[in-house]
Amino acid sequence: MYRMIKTRIIFLLLFILCGFQNINGQVSKLQNIIKYIDSNDYGNKEQYSFLSPIIRDVDIIMLGESIHLTREFPLVRIGMIKYLNQYHGFNVIAMEGGAADYWATQDILFSSEKNESDFTEALSAFPFIWNTPEVQKLIAYQASTLQSTNPLYITAYDVQQGIGQGMKNEKAFKILAERLMHYSDPPQNIILEDWVAAMSPISNHCIKYGSSDYQKVVSAIDLFEEWVNSAVPEVKKHYPNIPHDVILKTMPKSFRASLTLCEDLGGFNLSRYKVVRDSLGFINTLDLIQSIPNNKILIWGHLSHVYYDSQDNIISEMGEWKNIAVGPTVGERLKDALGSKVYTIIPFAESGSTILIYNDLNLDIGYSKIEDRSKLGTLLSKVSEKDFFIDLQSSALTAEDYPEFFKKQPFAIEGLEGDFYINYASDMDGLIWIKKIEAPGWPLFKILLLSSLHYKKQIAFLFIVGIGWLIFSRVKKRKNQK
Repeated sequence: MYRMIKTRIIFLLLFILCGFQNINGQVSKLQNIIKYIDSNDYGNKEQYSFLSPIIRDVDIIMLGESIHLTREFPLVRIGMIKYLNQYHGFNVIAMEGGAADYWATQDILFSSEKNESDFTEALSAFPFIWNTPEVQKLIAYQASTLQSTNPLYITAYDVQQGIGQGMKNEKAFKILAERLMHYSDPPQNIILEDWVAAMSPISNHCIKYGSSDYQKVVSAIDLFEEWVNSAVPEVKKHYPNIPHDVILKTMPKSFRASLTLCEDLGGFNLSRYKVVRDSLGFINTLDLIQSIPNNKILIWGHLSHVYYDSQDNIISEMGEWKNIAVGPTVGERLKDALGSKVYTIIPFAESGSTILIYNDLNLDIGYSKIEDRSKLGTLLSKVSEKDFFIDLQSSALTAEDYPEFFKKQPFAIEGLEGDFYINYASDMDGLIWIKKIEAPGWPLFKILLLSSLHYKKQIAFLFIVGIGWLIFSRVKKRKNQK
């Protein structure tokens, strides 16, 4: 009996030792593949020179994020954008959101003094999740390029009009009309207030849309297209080196896609929203690529829109909405259509704490700790004490040596419930490993206030307990006084 136990212990120790040797071997090989990133200077474009041989023949680079609200993920991508813009001619970046929101705020920025308050105003086109000090650095960088040989332009690949933090609902169309009047008078049969009201139903996730709105929106878009055609030459005169006119010319088609989204869903319908939205976003992206001068574009979006989804995931929402089908993403459709012309890079976090989204439409967000304990996370945590990039398409990365990259791995998508899996080598082309993340650089009171939205039940419970304790203490004090 003793010999049997001793033999088992020896075999167990040998098994553990072999496991350690295997991991150490993997780590050693990975250290020869990775490219280090200086976390103290994410904005230094020169440190991203390793991208040059990788994206030499690439026209579409998708820059994803596995978590929306962080300090590090925007900064590392802005550093890459600087490099790609200045050395590889990527002069257009397309975001989630709507063309109406971005075109209007870009137009305001171009004619501004380009100071911090102007950058903040330009940021109002971005959805709430990107109204952070870090993302504002993208606007500041853009402003610095406008007089250069490679001016950067910001628009939307997406078809969600009127979701910008400062452009909600019909406000996006109101400001768009005001800006367009700087270049051309509207057609005589347009009454601006009526036109804005007619366009309003296709804004803000189709919340106000009803089937009776369809024909009014169709007519309003037709009138807008007529207006655009008269304004485009004047826009071109004002900004000959910026594709402001080109993007304006694509907008009637983008608005029709927004109408298709609302009509197909029958109004607000979250259970099919993402599937239809991404299919239309893909078509809109192709139109942008074909329209812009050098047919090269950067796409900025959440992982769930840009990754290739080899596992056909289903996102499970909390609360009223359940089992939201992801379907073919924008990234998956682009990769299928354009192959090696597309390259997707997504940053992931090893650890840290930040604000997670549990349900973005209900503004259910909360502060939480992040720790990647997956097999791949464990492996990558041992590779370096620094942040780094891995080209997942590298011939040095094989399924035999690194099965963790080539097998599906569990992944927590924001704060959503349910099983979600990623095959890293199949679902993206490049991976950025960030050792530790933090929340955006908002004031502490704002972070606390936003975090309370997810923990409101716990806060309410503590408040009731506190009131109860206060009442109990006062009653007890009065009894003692008697």
